[in-house]
Amino acid sequence: MKHTVTLAIATLFALGTVQAQTSDLVFFTDDGAKFTLVIDGDVKNAEPATRVVATGIRNESPIVMVRFADATIPQFRKSGYFPLGMEYTVMITTNKKGERVLRPTGEAELGTAAKAEPEKPKPSTFVEDTPVQVQPASTTGVTQTINVGGVDQVTTVVVVEEEPVGGGSGENLNINMGVNGVGINMTVKVDEGMGTNTGTARTTTTRTTTTTTTTNAKPQPTPAPPAPVAVPVKEPEVYRMPGYSGPVGCGMPMTTAEFADAQKSIESKSFEETKMTMAKQIGRDRCFTVDQVKSIMSTFSFEDSKIEFAKYAYDRTHDIGNYYKLKDAFTFESSVDDLNKFLEGK
Repeated sequence: MKHTVTLAIATLFALGTVQAQTSDLVFFTDDGAKFTLVIDGDVKNAEPATRVVATGIRNESPIVMVRFADATIPQFRKSGYFPLGMEYTVMITTNKKGERVLRPTGEAELGTAAKAEPEKPKPSTFVEDTPVQVQPASTTGVTQTINVGGVDQVTTVVVVEEEPVGGGSGENLNINMGVNGVGINMTVKVDEGMGTNTGTARTTTTRTTTTTTTTNAKPQPTPAPPAPVAVPVKEPEVYRMPGYSGPVGCGMPMTTAEFADAQKSIESKSFEETKMTMAKQIGRDRCFTVDQVKSIMSTFSFEDSKIEFAKYAYDRTHDIGNYYKLKDAFTFESSVDDLNKFLEGK
């Protein structure tokens, strides 16, 4: 009896541990294209973005669908293998054939990317200063030009009279400046008086005198902008099939579970033509391995169908260096010769 209770408790603890295991996936585009991320049918971001963090993923082989905000970029659907308990960063990029692919770029502890800085508190109250009521101002100006020693000196005097509400005081300000042969002399005088009838009216008089002296100074050359420094970009590692070191065609092949579902759908069709249509639909946005291509070829009854699908699947196969293994799937030697000629043209 004690042994049974102990076994039950251990089983419940193990199940709870398995259920608690999740992974986080961080997807981003290398060209700044905005997208919507869908994992196993669950939309992860309400608005398209260039970087999306998906947390709490419980499936080690999720089906990832990427829908771009730009309608000219076709959406695509891929799958991958992400062991639970870690955070994985995946880059959405374009391969040499112009196809969008997923390329893993790193691993980290869970929650690394999901951590965000707390928002800065916003001011709860803000009171603007009471605007000053200004009566319509009258402005007069006089400009005088004097030539001294072949140099023009321009003097401008501006007088502004206005009546704001409130009291004030008087202040004088003198500024002298010379820059690159240009001399500037500015004098500002402000006189403020407060009325005695209502205690709110006042008159402000501003006199501004500006004298500008221009000489034939040589212009200073504009320094050339610094040359841009090229920052090397490290190419992310491409997915490699375990035990395979040959040339790579399509980026990431289907997982075992995903392929099993795909082949089951093909085998459910009764006619050869319908099977071919279904097989090509599956390969339109997925990658195969050579073993998967060979398995699909076995579902066809006619030799022509087998060679047709073998040629179709070549550009959608990951380990194209193993394509010679398909020769065993043919009944006639002529089909093998046909495939060899096709491969020589690639």
